[in-house]
Amino acid sequence: MKQKSIRSGVHWQAHPFDGPDHLAAGVAHRFLELIKRSEANQSVGLSGGRITELLFREIASQAVVSTFPLGQLQFFWADERCVPLDDPGSNYRLAKERLFDPLKIKPSQTFPFAGSETPKRMAELGRSMICEHFRVKQRETPVFDLIFLGMGEDGHIASLFPENQAEDLDRDEACYEVVASKPPPNRITLSYSVLAAAREIWIVIAGEGKANVLREALQSDGTTPIKQLLSLRRDTKIFTDISLDGVGSVVESE
Repeated sequence: MKQKSIRSGVHWQAHPFDGPDHLAAGVAHRFLELIKRSEANQSVGLSGGRITELLFREIASQAVVSTFPLGQLQFFWADERCVPLDDPGSNYRLAKERLFDPLKIKPSQTFPFAGSETPKRMAELGRSMICEHFRVKQRETPVFDLIFLGMGEDGHIASLFPENQAEDLDRDEACYEVVASKPPPNRITLSYSVLAAAREIWIVIAGEGKANVLREALQSDGTTPIKQLLSLRRDTKIFTDISLDGVGSVVESE
């Protein structure tokens, strides 16, 4: 079945859906089809957020009724709150409860940040973990196969917030600690350089409260974090239940 998609230049491709349930189901289907076609281990970066819980549930639901090579997946995080891994606010806990436990993903396939450490120590351990897994040196950029991102109403992605943008754009570490404008303030985030280098970035955005920020990022020379990321990449996939009528040109896609 073909779906209407929207493309503008070489920087992004948007896939609109009718409501959050259809959005989560559609992205889950695409993700599982992607890994089914893969012949090697896949490094996947995960995020948190309200739509992510629906997405994880859909992936788990669709995966249990078919056969997918789940054992080749290796999970990391685009960002994490500096809280223990069993804290209700932990992005790791959300993934464990909604995705890993239902699919019996092995602990050896998951690479969470060390939530019980101080923010500085979490970042240090995170950089060492990423360097070891991707076999890169400090300050070299690891290349993820796929990173899932959400977007906040202020245009933030991962834990890259507008108020920290000047500093964030100058950082070249794989991950580092930040102080965010929303609770909990202490977080770890992947850097713009890592997001820019990933083979695939899928941004999943739900809710009309984010419509103006998303439209601005796709149509103008805005300065929000999502706009900065789009300008750094050759291609980014955006999946959303926000109407994008009049933005870009409509094309057919599978």
